[in-house]
Amino acid sequence: MIIRTLSAAIFASLLLGQSARAQESDIVIGASLPLTGFNAGPGQEALRVMKAYFDQVNATGGIGGRRIALDARDDAFDAAKSAENARAIAKSKAVALFNCWGTSSCSAIMPIITENGLPLVSGISGGGPMRLQPGRFAFNIRPATDAELGRMVDQMALVGQTNIALVFQNDPFGKSGQTAMASVMGARKAKLAAELSIERDGSNAAAVVEALSKLPKLNGVVIVAAPPATVKLIPAARAGGLGVQFYNLAAQANRKLVSDLGVHTANVVFTTLVPSPWRESVPIVREYRELITASTGKADVSYLGMEIYINARVLVDGLRKAGRGVTRESLVTALETLGERRYGPLTLDYSGGKRSGSTYVGLTMAGKDGRFIE
Repeated sequence: MIIRTLSAAIFASLLLGQSARAQESDIVIGASLPLTGFNAGPGQEALRVMKAYFDQVNATGGIGGRRIALDARDDAFDAAKSAENARAIAKSKAVALFNCWGTSSCSAIMPIITENGLPLVSGISGGGPMRLQPGRFAFNIRPATDAELGRMVDQMALVGQTNIALVFQNDPFGKSGQTAMASVMGARKAKLAAELSIERDGSNAAAVVEALSKLPKLNGVVIVAAPPATVKLIPAARAGGLGVQFYNLAAQANRKLVSDLGVHTANVVFTTLVPSPWRESVPIVREYRELITASTGKADVSYLGMEIYINARVLVDGLRKAGRGVTRESLVTALETLGERRYGPLTLDYSGGKRSGSTYVGLTMAGKDGRFIE
């Protein structure tokens, strides 16, 4: 009995040692994203897509036999918390930081990745230092806010909407959008009818609507704001008799915002940064849909999920090129030498120090049933 017990203990110890060694050999990827707070819905969806894809990669041999382990931390969409998470991830064994969330958070993280030589692959943001001063370690995938705004303005000009106003959020995110819009309009030798700021919680929506209503012949409004401000502004505008068309950034093209707007989604246009997740004829879309269906049992897809999937594919392609012994430095080198890669309609090339990412921008609207149509 003593011998059996001792043997069992030794066997258990060996198993624990093997498990510890397996965990030590994992390739750790860090992420800071909103898992609580008003942006928790998109954050949780992004986490599900990341985990599903990394699980798929691990099930087919990982990276040279090493598993990808995701170290995901909640930042509640708070820039200070994002920076705190990034510092902790930088001190860990993580070889990369994946998908910072929002201009303010991505901006707060930039000094940390530079100081620690930690590659940041993709940001759910189109402005800020990650765009203007990406340095060596930030790898953008989605287009810049300028590209989204330019697509909006060109579409508005095409349909005769030349008297337009900008409503921007009163924070670094909104103000970076204001700067981008100035560049877009300047390049087209055009002027805005007005530039109005809205608080992040939409508390001054009524005052913004009143100012918009006083603009003669206004026929379009561009919004650079987060969901709370947007879902206050548009219903207030409709209640005030303002029937102009509103244009929103791609970050707003999600079911939660459409549900919150309800009947007020009519005459609202969104940009898109990836192909429609319902266009199954596109191979990468079909692969994303198959992944989600396999992991959840239903094709619960979205533009955001499609973007996170493509971002994850880019990261894994970099990891594979870096090889089993991937380090932070070798991942940077691998991404820089990937060459031109196509992910459906998106083309990426980080050679020659480029960090600009994709230029693909589409447009979509939500129908009465809440579904997006292009």
